[in-house]
Amino acid sequence: MNVRFLVLGLALSIAAPASAQVAAQAAPRYWVRDVAVIPLDTDEVLSHRDVLIEDGRIRRIAAASGKLRVGDATVVDGRDKYLLPGFVDAHVHLATEGGIRASKDPTISGLDLGADHRYDRHVMLSLLKAGVTGAANLGGSVGSDDDLLRLRGEIDAGREPGPKLYVGKLINGPRAAVAVRPDGQPVPASKPEAPTTAADGIAAVQRAKQRGYDFIKPYQFLNRETYLAIVEEAKRQGYITTGHLPELGCASCADRAFAFAHPMTNIAHSEELARYGRIGSDLAPADIEALAQAVADSGMSVTPTLVTLKTIVGMYVQREVPAVPHGWNDTVDPVTRRDWAAPGNRYLSQAFRDQEGADTFSAGYDFARVLTRALWKRKVPLTVGTDAALPGLAFGVSVQQEMIELREIGLKPLEVLRAASLNAHRLFDPQAGSGAAREGERANLVLLDADPLADIHNTGKVAGVFTQGRWLSIGEIDRQLAQGAEFERGLQRQIEQRKAAAAK
Repeated sequence: MNVRFLVLGLALSIAAPASAQVAAQAAPRYWVRDVAVIPLDTDEVLSHRDVLIEDGRIRRIAAASGKLRVGDATVVDGRDKYLLPGFVDAHVHLATEGGIRASKDPTISGLDLGADHRYDRHVMLSLLKAGVTGAANLGGSVGSDDDLLRLRGEIDAGREPGPKLYVGKLINGPRAAVAVRPDGQPVPASKPEAPTTAADGIAAVQRAKQRGYDFIKPYQFLNRETYLAIVEEAKRQGYITTGHLPELGCASCADRAFAFAHPMTNIAHSEELARYGRIGSDLAPADIEALAQAVADSGMSVTPTLVTLKTIVGMYVQREVPAVPHGWNDTVDPVTRRDWAAPGNRYLSQAFRDQEGADTFSAGYDFARVLTRALWKRKVPLTVGTDAALPGLAFGVSVQQEMIELREIGLKPLEVLRAASLNAHRLFDPQAGSGAAREGERANLVLLDADPLADIHNTGKVAGVFTQGRWLSIGEIDRQLAQGAEFERGLQRQIEQRKAAAAK
């Protein structure tokens, strides 16, 4: 079963207003007073601590005695609050202005987006609002990727508010190259943009390196030879790989043993493993256990994306897009909302319902939950990913929804929080420290109003975030989102006018 929704590029970056830029320059030091620190690299909670943040790093964690010298630091009140590593969406498809501008869809191409990147800013703020201080984009259009690479630099330099971005290069071959049943279509000539040879697969990785991508996403329509070349060249270039397992069943395809013998760093969905466990028959419990052990033995980690399958099943059963959590509806931008509605949303189409295997979607969600639990029991590292903005999954809050999914299959809150932060830091940025809330570590942190170890739902009670060492309170995030409301309404009017014109 392969029910993947690739949102064609749409993400964001928007120039911060001058006041926000000045604030970032004028307040490089912060003093979080009397806060409970949850480092996450151990099971301890450091109660009543003062935390000094300077130059984007945690400089000092000391007992809250009032003796910490902080000079001109901006004070953040941490009383009755919890400071911990910020959350990371390890599988997201960010909507960008670059994707909109490059789109061939007349309803959105040529939209007046202004000159100050308001659209991009809206998406970034939506992530921060949920405590998401890191996001890994797993592939989009060339225009969308260009925008994200630019935006990554702006955020790193402190000129834009947003999470730490990791931009992945998706590399995929043509579907015809791995057709299990010949359809009479010739296989296109190989090229780095859609490689079917090892040489072009290697060239694709090298081009990604030259353009400054952060990691490689192999996709499933790569033949055996090309898949191996991409994985091996990525290693040589110092890249991690996270993506889809290769197809099975054709003459040039990989097989299960080959894929596990030449593993990616991370598998992008638990669902991907369904093809590797169920070959011609339903899976028995022993098959699931054997599959989980094979993953553990390979050394791969997994991003389960359980909420993704749950949402797809919801659309299949209910024939409508599930409602986003209360209070988050206004964060869904008009272009994304348009993609969620018919006819753009393929999950609401009759063709989707009529495809072979559609009646197994619900069982696929059950399989992913059982398999993910088996992976967890074998200590396979898990990360939190959402596949947002798949219909029904809003940027930011969907990370909290996935954390709840992992809690419901048995992970303890501490383990869920590690999956949502430390494991992702170690996957995408292994040279940049552990990601824990410790002295010397980078200050990408979330401040919560309630204890997430007592109830994972408390991850939704965000008081503010430190992103790249810069503080944004939830009030300031909401204020900046409200500033963009008129732009969002104008964008919606443009889309409606275009739809009306097309209808005529």
